[in-house]
Amino acid sequence: MKILAITDIHSRIGYVRKLTNILDEVDVAVIAGDVTYFESTDYALEIISLISGRKITVFVPGNCDDPSLIEVKKENNAVNIHGDYYILDEVVFVGIGGSNITPFNTPIEYSEEELWKLVSNVFQKLSKEKFKGLKILVSHPPPYNTKLDKTYFGQHVGSISIRKVIELFKPNLCICGHIHEARGVDKLGETIILNPGPLMRKYYALIEINNTNIEVSLNVL
Repeated sequence: MKILAITDIHSRIGYVRKLTNILDEVDVAVIAGDVTYFESTDYALEIISLISGRKITVFVPGNCDDPSLIEVKKENNAVNIHGDYYILDEVVFVGIGGSNITPFNTPIEYSEEELWKLVSNVFQKLSKEKFKGLKILVSHPPPYNTKLDKTYFGQHVGSISIRKVIELFKPNLCICGHIHEARGVDKLGETIILNPGPLMRKYYALIEINNTNIEVSLNVL
C-alpha cells in the first residue's frame, strides 16, 4: 500500500490541485487536519473533494476547522475517521482530530481526558474485534515530548493522551500535524511517528507499506 500523507492545508487550495500526479501513484490519501484556516465546512469539503475525487481519502478535522466538519462522516470517497476507524486492505486507520487545549481558543479543542476517551475507545473496540492488521493512528495533535511537538521556542506542546495511546496500543504508525515547524519523523517505542509538514508550505509525505515494513519519505511540491 502506498499512502499520501498531508496536513495543515490551511485553505491553500492551489497546492491541493498540484497533488494530481502524486495521487495517481498512491492507493489512499490521508489528511491529518486543518483543512481550512477558520473557514466554512463547505469550503473544507470542496478542498477534500479535489483529493477524494481521485482517490479514497481518510481525514480528521484540525483545531482550525469549523466544528461542523466533525459531523460529516462520509462525502463521496472521503471518510471522516475522527473518533472512529476505517479499514482498507487489512490496514486500519484510527482517527482523532482537533487538538489538546491551546492558548488561542481555536474552534476544536479537547481536554486530555476527552482526547483519551475518544481515541482509546476505538482501539479497545478493535481489540475486542481481534483486528490483526497494521494500525495507523491519524491524529492532528502530535504526541507529547517528541521531535514532532516542539515549537520554535523549544517547548513541547503535544498531547499527553496521544502519547499514552501510542504507548499502550502500539500502532505501527502515527501520522500527525498541528505543529508547523516540527516536520519530521520520530519513534515512540516501535511506533513510527510522522509529521509530513504543512501543505501550506508545500510539504507532504509518502508512505510505502510492504507487509509489516513501513518506509516514509518527506517531500516538497
